[in-house]
Amino acid sequence: MWLQHTNFKENFRDWWSGFQGNGWEGHKFMRRLQYVKAKLKEWNKFSFGELKEKKKSILNDLANFDAIEQEGGLNPDLLSQRASRKGELEELILREEIHWRQKAKVKWVKEGDYNSKFYHKVTNGRRNRKYIKELENERGLVLKNAESITEEILHYFEKLYSNPTGESWGVEGLDWSPISEESALKLDSPFTEEEISKAIFQLDRDKAPGPDDFTISVFQECWDVIKEDLRISDFKPISLITSLYKIIAKVLSGRLRGVLHATIHYSQGAFVQGRQILDAVLIANEIVDERRRSGEEGVVFKIDFEKVYDHVKWDFLDHVLEKKGFSPRWRKWMSGCLSSVSYAILVNGSAKGWVKASRGLRQGDPLSPFLFTLIADALSRMLMRAEERNMMEGFREELQTLKSLLLVFGHISRLKVNLNKSSIYGINLDQALSRLAVMLDCKASG
Repeated sequence: MWLQHTNFKENFRDWWSGFQGNGWEGHKFMRRLQYVKAKLKEWNKFSFGELKEKKKSILNDLANFDAIEQEGGLNPDLLSQRASRKGELEELILREEIHWRQKAKVKWVKEGDYNSKFYHKVTNGRRNRKYIKELENERGLVLKNAESITEEILHYFEKLYSNPTGESWGVEGLDWSPISEESALKLDSPFTEEEISKAIFQLDRDKAPGPDDFTISVFQECWDVIKEDLRISDFKPISLITSLYKIIAKVLSGRLRGVLHATIHYSQGAFVQGRQILDAVLIANEIVDERRRSGEEGVVFKIDFEKVYDHVKWDFLDHVLEKKGFSPRWRKWMSGCLSSVSYAILVNGSAKGWVKASRGLRQGDPLSPFLFTLIADALSRMLMRAEERNMMEGFREELQTLKSLLLVFGHISRLKVNLNKSSIYGINLDQALSRLAVMLDCKASG
């Protein structure tokens, strides 16, 4: 809404240059954001005030102009005043539209769609869907008291994002296909202005603001003002608590994406540059069809991981990065990105507390798909190593080895297979399929 004001850019430039501070550049940048935020709040109250009251005042004035025109006409001065008030109304309607569009959070609605009841209905609908009147806990008790519901929700998320105590484990003896030293050096190289600018303008400008209340659209519109002070070469984990994290993660993910193809096995298609996830689907279909035509028996095991992003063990991810040739500096950057996570828990629209994470990957983080792909590659290489050592021979023996490997992988990575949602599909199998499903503790399908 601020960005539509004709004086916003000029005011932002004055506030930005008006800040005085010393110390490390990252801290100065964050304090500068806080300073501008305070100035914006003052300016917002003065320039915008209450939209509803301003709109009502303008509509009353326009009604008076219309009444005067019907009685005897408007002189040039009144005509000019009416035109001016109409312009103010159009600008106000645009601001109101942006306000409700942001509240509605409808991604497919873009600028230019007229403000209507649709936005209000979507916003109210979101509130109603998210309102929790009662909650059943793990013991089967139904909670109806607001305090007990809040306590149960906080306890759930604290448990979800807490890393269980215990010894850290790694995997040895695998062909990790590490990245080259040249690639590792490129990942650590100084960040360029072009690289940062590209990352900023690729981000969704209307995404929810960070803890500092700035959306990416502010950085995009004022890039020429802030770019000299935004030095990601000075990046430290402390800077990840602001909207800067979105920019940093975008830059880092762009670099990581460029080297994955060299270290991820060719059987993995998702999130690897130059590959398509559809390729794996087509190959799997061809294999199944060929087996059916030839009359050979076989099974397809569809694996579902429980809370896949939330349960990732950071120590294991660091172990994988080390084995794959990533430098200590890059691993420290990844550790900083992960360990800076705190989740604000909202219950019925109100913030009820913060949960500090000690495991897991952020949903919606541009780094998360690539980091998870690296972890999944470890499982692929464990399976290939078992095959090389002739541990996957024999139908039942192969399934038993597969189950054991999944249990071991789940122990060291904390990615537990959800057997209730996993399924085994038979190829040219009938009665034997149900027995194999019992062996794997999963469902038989097809």
